[in-house]
Amino acid sequence: MRVEIEPSRIEGEVGAPPSKSLGIRYVLLSLLTEVSLEQLPDSDDVKVATKVVQDLREGREELYLGGSATTLRMIIPILLAMGRKMKLDGDETLRRRPLRALKSLSAKFSSFNLPLTVEGHLNEEVEIEGWESSQYVSGLIYALCLKGGGRIKLIPPISSKGYIYMTADVIRAVNGEVRFQDNVIEVRCGKLSKFRGKVPGDYALASFYAVGAILTGGKVRISNLYPPPNYVGDHVIVEMLRESGAKSQVNQDTWTVEYRGQVRPLHVSINDVPDLAPSLAGLMALGSGESIMEDVERLRLKESDRIATILDTLSRFGIRGSYDAGKITVTGGNPRRGEVECPNDHRIAMMAGDLALKAGGSVSRAECVRKSNPRFWTDISSLGGKLTLKGS
Repeated sequence: MRVEIEPSRIEGEVGAPPSKSLGIRYVLLSLLTEVSLEQLPDSDDVKVATKVVQDLREGREELYLGGSATTLRMIIPILLAMGRKMKLDGDETLRRRPLRALKSLSAKFSSFNLPLTVEGHLNEEVEIEGWESSQYVSGLIYALCLKGGGRIKLIPPISSKGYIYMTADVIRAVNGEVRFQDNVIEVRCGKLSKFRGKVPGDYALASFYAVGAILTGGKVRISNLYPPPNYVGDHVIVEMLRESGAKSQVNQDTWTVEYRGQVRPLHVSINDVPDLAPSLAGLMALGSGESIMEDVERLRLKESDRIATILDTLSRFGIRGSYDAGKITVTGGNPRRGEVECPNDHRIAMMAGDLALKAGGSVSRAECVRKSNPRFWTDISSLGGKLTLKGS
């Protein structure tokens, strides 16, 4: 599918896309206790997690993970806690993503890339590197909870701590105990309570609506979000947009964002919030000066090499960017009309969509947004985006 986009003003009200990260965690929680959910995301990754749970319950010996790295990295420790030997595979994007951190686990892996077979057991004392992905750590929390408890020692540096805290909150919601102090996580789980609730909105996905409004001089109100917690997570985008000069504030479950006449350059670290990189890069394209995004090296391990695809997308809209020594530098300017083909990366397609709302352009293979937010183009249209969809 190709989306043709004309310069448009983004304004109005929209519900935030349900959180993919929380959706997957709640689905996998059903392996530990009874779960009843409302507003389960209709994204490809959540569908993968749901199918994985179904296949495990049916006793299958092979699991297909599609492109869901979260499900893959979380399910491996859970399989070890269950004592299940399993063959795992995924699509071409997931096959490219390394699984190096698994080497420290007491298990047999036929490979450290998909496809692979895993078998073995999980010790109650685990040591694992904290740099590659927090998703392994989240999976270990679930796995140790399944075993009744245990201890995880993280080898610094530790990245994306917010997602570890998110996982801890999910386990605490069913009366499990998770204590995260320094580089050690203690897990204790007895009889867990049932979980009933809805999947709240996702700040990282909603940020593309917010940035679209800023780039086009508009204003949006994004509802269905959770109150920002007191740890670093994707909700820090609220403050980052405020620092850029926009009005940006959350009241209860609604985030209001409004362009205020300028976009100031930003200097931010994305070590704990790597999923914000594409939307921030889109915003930096309009910044009145040089913006810097630090701690970006792990972006190479995403659905695409996001260092390369972010810079390529910026260049296609006439914006200069560069990478050096773990940071991306963007020189803001006046984006020109551009054309982008989605590199099997949903967030890059959304970033390109935002820039095209400012300058005009097109996004090919635009259906890749289904991975996290199938309604992205529909929502953008409802907010005033002038879109034409071509192809199926």
